Amino acid sequence: MVLRIAVGSKNPVKVEATRRAFEAAFGAVEISAHDVPSGVRDQPWGDDETRRGAATRAVGALAAAAADYGVGLEGGVRDAASGGLDSVGCMAIVRASDRRQSVARTASFPLPPRVARLLRGDEPGYPAMELGAADDLVFGEVGSKRRGGAVAKATNGLVERAGYYEHALLCALAPFLHDATGLYDGHGDGAARGVEDGGCSR
Repeated sequence: MVLRIAVGSKNPVKVEATRRAFEAAFGAVEISAHDVPSGVRDQPWGDDETRRGAATRAVGALAAAAADYGVGLEGGVRDAASGGLDSVGCMAIVRASDRRQSVARTASFPLPPRVARLLRGDEPGYPAMELGAADDLVFGEVGSKRRGGAVAKATNGLVERAGYYEHALLCALAPFLHDATGLYDGHGDGAARGVEDGGCSR
């Protein structure tokens, strides 16, 4: 039986990351993409808001389609100890059969100072922006968040955005890979607990 996966975004990078992770874990899958609200600001700020956005998208994706899993991917930023901003993403997965949820976080990386100023509204002549718009301005691109994103620019292409998200999605899938062993029994039972226990809040 081919698993059906609903993604709470039509961003091709997020869809591709989801495809890669679920195919690696389960083999062939059917992917559907859905525009669903995140319930948070266009530019989530901090781990908690980013996590909530991902979880809301996962639940919304599952409600939008007859699927076995709903997936939400949310990119956010957070204040760094250095005084700058870090970029981070949260990945949330909800299983339809038992409503079990799991959340994991990407690695973080420092954003370039000008990008951080644009996000904060501290760049003279520009209003506060979300990350994709700031990246387009700084790197002279259009629609960069639907391609490599900030992580590809920051790492000179050593990390591409789909792979960056894929790794965290595989980590979020961990509880679903151990049904037979019971290793994760009690983890993420019930919708509310699954969201609150997500690693992105740590």
